[in-house]
Order: sequence, then structure tokens, then C-alpha cells
Amino acid sequence: MFVAGALALVSGARSGAEPLQPLKPWVLDYAEAQCVASRDYATPDHQITLAIRPIPNGTAYEIFAIRSAPGPMFAEELTGSVDFGRGPIKAWLLHYRIDAKRREAFQFRIGRLEMMEARGASAVTLNIKDRVPIIFSLEAMPDLLDGLDACTADLKRYWNMDGTQVATVAVPPKGDVRSVFSSEDYPDEALTRGQEGSAQFLLLIDETGRVAACNVTLPSGVPALDAMGCIAIQSRAKFRPARDHSGKTTKSTFITPPVVWRLM
Repeated sequence: MFVAGALALVSGARSGAEPLQPLKPWVLDYAEAQCVASRDYATPDHQITLAIRPIPNGTAYEIFAIRSAPGPMFAEELTGSVDFGRGPIKAWLLHYRIDAKRREAFQFRIGRLEMMEARGASAVTLNIKDRVPIIFSLEAMPDLLDGLDACTADLKRYWNMDGTQVATVAVPPKGDVRSVFSSEDYPDEALTRGQEGSAQFLLLIDETGRVAACNVTLPSGVPALDAMGCIAIQSRAKFRPARDHSGKTTKSTFITPPVVWRLM
């Protein structure tokens, strides 16, 4: 059984004039559909949160910088990179408003192997083109990444991610995600730039057939298209839920066929 909760990873802050310093310990949140580590930092003007979220299949990580500021209503694609001290890592990057509290998020995505550079890092620099870099002091990263791995392993078991192999899922979920899209879903930013692409998504399907979470597993190369893909699928798609060997509906996962965005 996957149990929701939070685990604090306590460590002392290292000195340093340039990186932002933490206000609190890392918190590893065992949520039902995701694993998220977060930590609050102090800035001269306001508080900022650094968050790390692995994709449930373990292939990529998302890194968030969240702060109080009026972000854009619709997600915008930016150019950016992540640097753990070994040089910049090119990242998929979106900027958007996350709630009615006028908070903005910068969401970076990098591969798992690239994220492993964080194990020995004392700081991470989030570079955003034409903006001042955001530098966070890092501590307890081996423990934190091990904790995220353990959480992700629990998440996989909870959602029967390998259900066909361990015989938990007898009948897989069924649904057609491509039918939920319309031409009106094409992001304005991608239209303006003439961007096209194809992406696939990892979905967590609950016992009722609802899409509990959507994760990009094969990015299109256009973050705005990937983000809209998840929005449309999670808000509109409905599945026939998976069933176990007793015929009872059960949690499961679903890899979508390629979702193709093409300008006509």
C-alpha cells in the first residue's frame, strides 16, 4: 500500500554569498500520483521554492522554481539550462501561472542521467535566457535522490505500472486519447512560431477510468505542445479502467500512441 505523507531530510546550510540559502529542510512529499521534493529559500525581496519531481517511469526529472509574481496566464516556452557545476545542461522549459495567488513557475525538464550530476553538487543554477540566473544552494542531495527513487518505486507498485508482468492487471485500460483534441487546442505560441511535433504521454488511470496524472514520456521538443497535450488529455479523456484477475477494477498506467501536432 502506498501511504501519502512527508519526510523531512535535515541538513545544515553551507555558507556562500551567491547561491540562495534555504529557510527550511528538504521535504519529500509522498503524494498519490507523484513524488515531489521541495525546499523554501530566502531572497532579498520574497521567498522562492525549489522543487524536484521525477517522472514516474524514472526517465526524466522536472525542476521547478516557484515564486510570488504575476506569471503568464498561458504557458510560454523559454530557452534555458540547468547547471550543477559541470556546465549547462540544455533543458525543456516552460513559464506559467500556477494558481490564483499570483505565483509563477519556471519548469525545467532534464534526463535522469543528467540529474545524477546533482549528487555531488553544492549548488544548482537555473539559467533562463534574458533573465538573471537563479542559484540555489544544495545539501543532502544523495539522500534526497535516494528518497525520490524509493518514493517512485512505491508509486510504480501503487499504480501497477508493471502490472502485466506481475499479473496484477489481467485486462489493461482502454481509451482513445487522440479523439479528445481539436484544432482550437493548438497553443497560440506554437502557432506563431510555426512549431510542430509529436509526443507520447504516460497516464495514471484510477479505478473509475479517470486520468489521475499525465506525464510527458517522449517530448515533442516543443514544451508548449507537450503541456497542452497533458491539459487536454487529463481534462477530457475517459478510459475503461483496468481489471485484475478477479474482475475488479484496479489502478493502472497507459502509454499513449504518438500525439501529433501539425499545422494545416
